[in-house]
Parts: sequence; C-alpha cells; structure tokens
Amino acid sequence: MPWSFALPSLDRVAQEPPPAIAEVRPKAPRGVTRMVTALAALAALLIAAALPLTYFSASRYRMIGGLEASARIHAAEVVELVRRNPGFWEFEGLRVSVPRGGASEERRRVFAADGHLVMESLPERELAWPVLSRQAPITMDGQELGQVEAALSMRDVLASTLVVSLASCTLGALIFVLLRIVPLRLLNNALERASFLAAHDLLTGLPNRGLFSDRLRQALSLARRDGKPMAVLCLDLDRFKEVNDTLGHAAGDQLLKVVTGRLSSMLRESDTLARLGGDEFAVIQPRAEQPRAAASLARRLIAALDAPIDLDGYQAKVGLSIGIAMTDRFGSADPTQLLRDADLALYQAKEAGRGGYRFFAPEMNRKLQERRAIEADLRIALEQGGFRLAYQPQVRLGSGTITGAEALLRWARPAMGEMSPDAFIPVAEDTGLIGPIGAWVLQEACRRAARWPDGMTVAVNVSPVQFRQSDLFEVVMAALESSGLPPERLEVEITEGVLLGDTEETLATLRRLRAAGVRIAMDDFGTGYSSLVYLQKFPFDKVKIDRSFIRNLEKDASAVTILRAVLGMSNALGLSTLAEGVETAAQAEMLRHEGCESAQGYLFGRPLTPEALDELMLRQRHAGGEALRALG
Repeated sequence: MPWSFALPSLDRVAQEPPPAIAEVRPKAPRGVTRMVTALAALAALLIAAALPLTYFSASRYRMIGGLEASARIHAAEVVELVRRNPGFWEFEGLRVSVPRGGASEERRRVFAADGHLVMESLPERELAWPVLSRQAPITMDGQELGQVEAALSMRDVLASTLVVSLASCTLGALIFVLLRIVPLRLLNNALERASFLAAHDLLTGLPNRGLFSDRLRQALSLARRDGKPMAVLCLDLDRFKEVNDTLGHAAGDQLLKVVTGRLSSMLRESDTLARLGGDEFAVIQPRAEQPRAAASLARRLIAALDAPIDLDGYQAKVGLSIGIAMTDRFGSADPTQLLRDADLALYQAKEAGRGGYRFFAPEMNRKLQERRAIEADLRIALEQGGFRLAYQPQVRLGSGTITGAEALLRWARPAMGEMSPDAFIPVAEDTGLIGPIGAWVLQEACRRAARWPDGMTVAVNVSPVQFRQSDLFEVVMAALESSGLPPERLEVEITEGVLLGDTEETLATLRRLRAAGVRIAMDDFGTGYSSLVYLQKFPFDKVKIDRSFIRNLEKDASAVTILRAVLGMSNALGLSTLAEGVETAAQAEMLRHEGCESAQGYLFGRPLTPEALDELMLRQRHAGGEALRALG
C-alpha cells in the first residue's frame, strides 16, 4: 500500500480526490491452483473411501473368522453326538435344537451327506438380508457324514459402515478444505509478500523505483484523461553522508525512517512518496493547480526537516533539496523524461546552495548537454594527453628568490580554446574523472620538479573528491618513486573541504603522507568557518593566506588586522606562511613588514609554461631576486 497520509488543511488545491489506483494482489497461477485442487480432492476421496472400506472389510473378515470357527465347533459337537447315537441320521426331517448358553444371533444348520437338513438352530429373530454363511464338514473315521453351516446377518455391519462412511466423508471434506485452501493461501501470501518486497523499499516500506515508475505511468494516464497537469518532485537529503560517515550506517538507517515519516505527513492521500535509493526520494503530485501546488508542497517538505533529528542522543541536522518537473495539462510527457527533468532541476537546486527547490527549465537541458560534452572531451583528453601544467612561481619576500612553484592544471578544449579549471574540474569530480586526472597531475608535476635545482618545491592542489579516494597515498608515492623527486620537495595543498567529514581515514592519510616526508599545506586559509579548528586537529606545515585578505590590504584596516592575527597565530604554531594573489609592490612590502615569509601572484609572475619557468630560474641564478621583479 502507498505510504501517504491525508493532510486536510495544508493543501486544498485538488478539486476532488483522484480515483484510487487498484492494488492487484498476486495470486497463484491457474495451473497451480488446479493441481492443488486435484491433489486435495484425491486425498479427500481416498480418506472418504478408505475408512469405510477398511472398516467393512475388517468387520466382514472378523465375521467370516467367527463363522468358520463356529461351524467347526458345531461340526465337532455333531460328531460327538453321532458317536453316542449312531441312529442320528435316521431322524429324517426332524429339527433338533442344540441348547446354548444364552440367546445367539447366529443360525446353525446340519446337513446330511445328501444335502438333507438334519438339524437347525435358529436365533430369536430371522436373519435379515444380507446373510453371511460358512460351512464346515462333519467327518468321522475318515468318512464325511455331512456339513454344518453357520450364518449371521450383516445388517448391523452395513449400518455401522454407513455411519463410518458419513464420518469419513465429513473428514474428507475437511481435509479437502484444508489441503486446498491452506496451501493456496500460504502460497498467495508468499507471492504477495514477494511482490511487496519486489515493489517496496525494505527499510522504509515506501514504493521503490519500479513501483514508482508504474505509478507515474498511471498518473500520466489520469492527467491525459482529466486534462489536468501533474508534478514530479525529486528529493535529495543534504548532509546525509556526514551522518552516515560520523555515526555509522545504523544511525543513517534510523535517520531515513524518521525522514520518511516527516515527509509522508506532508502529503495528500492521492500523492505517492517513493524511495529511489540511498538518500533519494521522489513524489508524484497528481491533479493539482500547478505550479503553485508543487511550490507549496516543496516548501512544506523542506520545512518538515528543519527540526533536528534525535539519533540516540545525537542531534542530526539534515536539509532537503528538491527538483520539480511538470506535465502540461494534457499529460503529454514521457515518464522517463519527466523524472530526468526533475532530477536535473534537483541538481540545479543543489548547485544553488542546497536547502531549496528549482523548477525544470529548458535551458537546464542545454547545460546538461554541455556537461556531457565536457565529460566526453575530458575522457578524450585523458586518453590522448590533452592536459598540460602551468607553474606559478612562489618567492621568499625577504630576498625575492624563487622557492618553488604551484602546479596549475590547464586544458585547451578542442574547438573551444583554453577552458577555466572552474568550468571543468566540477564535471571531473562529479563523473569520477578527477581520480585519474589528479594522478596525472601528480606524476607530471613531480617529473618536472625533479629537474629543478635542489631545494625547489612543487605544490599540487588535491581535490576533496580525489583526497577521499582510498588510494591517494599510493598515487603520491608512485609519483615520487617514478620521478625520483624527494618527498620533502612535494607540497600537497588541501582545502577545508577535505576535512569537512573529519573522518579518521582523512587524518590517517594526512599522517601517512607527512610521515613519508611530504609537506602538507592548508590552501585558502580563512575562507572556511572551521579553519582554526583544523589547525589544532592536524599539524600542517604551511598556511596559504587567501587572496581575499590580500586584495584589501592597502585600503582596509580590518584586513591588516586579520593578516596580523593569522601571521601571529601561524608563527606561534610554527607554521610557515604564504600569501596568495599578491599583485602590487605595496602589498608585498606590507606582507614582508608583517612577517609573512612567502608569496605568489601576478607581481612575481603569472602561471608559466615549464620552459618559461626553467628560464626564469636560470635568470634568477645569474641576476638574483631582481629578475623576478623585472619579470613581474
């Protein structure tokens, strides 16, 4: 059954509730039903027939045995009587009654050798049909003198058999009912359970992607029939991964159950909420005044997750991003395309800062096509060596000498020209290409830096996505080993985004790199709200002061105050400092005066080709630091 709840006061946009979508309960195949029915009928028939037949046969054989024994005994009595009275056979036509102890229902007759009835013992009542009889010979001195017949009525046996038959038929009917209904009911229940499990999410009980697609097709049919638009909302939890990584999967499962309850409480009875996988949900909103109803629902769903969720004492705060796609009033959309459009709108909502909603617009498709084209060109560039590195010099402010350079990735996209890293790095991160691209950057930067004079370092920025890959340490070590560059001449720059998860794996990787001799620098220091906290959790080698603080040094006294605080803290922690984005001599002089050790920026050189950097280093060796200022 759908997980949806009536919400009478929150949404009155529907003119009337849509007809309920019938839930088809699975049943056993007709062939199986017939086979079970036939087997149950056969078992019932066997029980119904076997008991009375067995009873009748046993009673009949018992009577036969008794009659045969009685005939033999009576034959022996007649022999004894003949010995005492040799003229016994001369009483022709005389019937002699043999005295017995009490009344007997058995009839006994004695016949001479010629078949003449000699003696007869009759019961009190005439034997009723049918009569069962048995004979025994009368033999004396080897000569057969006649026969004795013992007979009994089987009327009582037949009556008892009839009673047993009625009871066995009742038992057979009961067995038929049990053998037919119970197995089929168990089978139908099992099929129903299997069907439910196949169509629903085991954790939340919500419809899964398959059932959601079926509901979506039915909703589109209703929209086409009624001429009313409908909306599909794709939902994605914000910061869910942080809860999973920090508290474990059990807490993540508990969180999803609570979220399911909150989201369901915001829906109408006619809406469908489904879990598509992970922390992704979707809603079908049929027969409503669009787009107002979809926007209203999106705001309610986002508000439903405003309050923290208690997870065994830990207050988890998650948000919700929503993408919305709608049909026209004729419901002429394709289900797959409609869901794809809603998912694309969701991506735009997350790009806009999360915690909001976006409606699908046609230009989003153009952006999607552009992203796919960028992805395809990135793969070609990775296979065919289409990337290159530029190097921006880093100088010591006191002497103006080059101490190293930061490696910067460059890509000249075919038919498009030079492309900014800000345009293609996010695509590489989303598609998983950042791993092999980042490995190439490390390999190439280390290979080039190995040719530089001793003491020159190369700085490589590592993406948070790349850093979270489990083999980053091995990639760095492989680059150092293949290039021959000493580990202390490689500087790995990370941003606060690497440490946001605050996982033990992250800190363990940093410690392994540092233990191997690689220097670790915090890039863009000051732009994140937790930068100071991270300096306490991990002993960095260098802090790179963000360019946003350097830009306003000459005209903003507060920027100078912040700079002094950062430099003082770094000196107290024993960290070296480097200022980014230095563009004027006045900025460089202020930085030097405040105690900043190094800097990089357009004042000292724009990003250079490897050959231009080699030439600059060569000129420095001959002309000193003034060569840099002249170049800048």
